[in-house]
Amino acid sequence: MLRLRRLREGTVFHRIHRASLSPSFFGPTGAVPLQRYDDPAGGYKLLYLALDLETAFGETLVRVPTVTDVLASDVAVRVRSELVATRALRVYPLVDAGVSAHGLSFTELHGSDYRRTQAIGAEIHAATGADGILYTSRFNDRRCVALFDRARDAVAVGATEGAALLPEEALALAARFGKNYVDP
Repeated sequence: MLRLRRLREGTVFHRIHRASLSPSFFGPTGAVPLQRYDDPAGGYKLLYLALDLETAFGETLVRVPTVTDVLASDVAVRVRSELVATRALRVYPLVDAGVSAHGLSFTELHGSDYRRTQAIGAEIHAATGADGILYTSRFNDRRCVALFDRARDAVAVGATEGAALLPEEALALAARFGKNYVDP
């Protein structure tokens, strides 16, 4: 088993989420897994966070690399929030040798078929006391965290909660990923 890494108390996380959801929403809503590390059996929930706003934007709104546009209507139903670690977090690293330890490559880890990564997430949840999984965004190679609901008390809403993404912000962030921000 790989050694868990620590993220310091006070670490700031960024999240772009639907305005109708809490910044600290652990999902999915039902038992059906939807995202990369969701529990295939629906027994635990996850909160997906990025270590910077650009990465949160990419992970949320650039989801399909072949789509050239970020729609203003998709941005309009979302807001941005910051969360802060209220204690040190212990995270399982799927950023280097941790990938190979599970028989994965970064190609598989960054792919769109989530069955394998969901199984790995369930294995990490069951076999370790990790608060979550540290992984790399498939859009800009920066760090993200999938926080298990057993660490729900480890984050609190930070300085920004439910702030609208302004069109000029969305335009600049979309451009960072080579995308057009459009208002159809």
